[in-house]
Amino acid sequence: MKTQPPSLWTHGVSHQPRKGTRNIAYLAVLLLLCSTSLVFAQSGASEYVGDEISITHPTRSYLFGDWGGKRGELASRGITFDFFYVADLQANPVGGVRQSEAGWGRIRGTVDIDFGKLADRNGLTFHATGLWQFGSNLGDGIGTLANPSGLVSAHTTRLDSFWLQQAFLHNRLFIRVGQFAGLDFYGNQEYGASYLIEPLDYAFGNLFSNTYESFNPASTPAAQIQFFPWRTLYIKSAVLAGNRNPYEQDPTGFHFQIRNTPVFVYEVGFTHDAGDLAGRSLHLDRKTYPGIYKFGAAYNGGKFPNAAGIESNGNYLIYGTANQALYRSDAGSNRGLDATIGFDWSSGDVNRENSQITAGVRYNGPIPKRPQDGVSFGFVYTKIGDPFQSVGVPLGTPLLGSEKAIELNYAAQLTRYVLVQPVFQYYVDVGGNSRIPNAAVFGFRTKINF
Repeated sequence: MKTQPPSLWTHGVSHQPRKGTRNIAYLAVLLLLCSTSLVFAQSGASEYVGDEISITHPTRSYLFGDWGGKRGELASRGITFDFFYVADLQANPVGGVRQSEAGWGRIRGTVDIDFGKLADRNGLTFHATGLWQFGSNLGDGIGTLANPSGLVSAHTTRLDSFWLQQAFLHNRLFIRVGQFAGLDFYGNQEYGASYLIEPLDYAFGNLFSNTYESFNPASTPAAQIQFFPWRTLYIKSAVLAGNRNPYEQDPTGFHFQIRNTPVFVYEVGFTHDAGDLAGRSLHLDRKTYPGIYKFGAAYNGGKFPNAAGIESNGNYLIYGTANQALYRSDAGSNRGLDATIGFDWSSGDVNRENSQITAGVRYNGPIPKRPQDGVSFGFVYTKIGDPFQSVGVPLGTPLLGSEKAIELNYAAQLTRYVLVQPVFQYYVDVGGNSRIPNAAVFGFRTKINF
């Protein structure tokens, strides 16, 4: 679900509320009000009368239902697809470089084909996704390193990713070729759906700026191999086109541009008590505590400048994450407490934001009668490399250091296809600069599955 890292954004551009921004806000509020009216309408629905007639049935997964059974029929043949609208509306009433408000919206469509079901070619699958996104960047106006929204990047209508993947050795070995984002699979956050702030919502925010690892939706040509020595252990590696200006080098996603120097990414991961693809427990007779632990690296052999502008060959970043369930209220349920922590590090000599730490806890189903809701708390620490701490800083003023940000949000799953997620964020030493007033951010995310 995904972003352009904040280091790509142009700073110093005024983001006072614009007509386009207000239109986005009005659209999102209108959709939210319409969705809420559907929720209240459910209380008056006495029986299910079919997707093509009733659009308020509480068990429906999509706003427009199963299309008279066509969606389910295609799924039985191995063809599944998904459309959704998601928007973040946020404002900072105090602090930061300036106070402003912003909205960012995204409409995404995805299709997956299992050729084992469709054409009896077992293990062969196809995936493609594209989007239209628009809005303004609140983080740019505040001056933050960790952006308040994990959706923000560039205005675009674009084919994001597409690939063919073949499984071998009874689903132990997978080879994928096509176009995809490195940050979707290397350095990404397992609990990303529980947060709005960019390094927790998507992936570590300095991976692109440090190594040019590709990001979603500006995916680049790539190839990957993944191997499972055991069911709970995987090893994977990919080579990605390290396009340094991907939106200009391939503005539509259809040109398959391989530019600049390649990026090599690697990851090893261990899982235990893993559930199904929807996160549900496979053991209904006991409490389970799923977890996933990952360690990885990215390397680019191209030229990178240091704080003095002198270039040298090669740059790398290493990372590790741990995601673990700590408490479960009932057997066979995911209701309970989860924790996540992650770090990354790269050489401070050539990387301005050379280290980032993310941490958080979430409680699934805090209200017994609302098991699909969640409440989450997160923390993001972003450090500026020592040689860069004096760059652009007036003499006699404090050097740059690190930015600290927290987030608290509540995800309310109003129906299976409508999510509303109010959020509060607070930034200390905005941009790593102790001279900038601490900033508070309020807002919400809304998501509708069609």
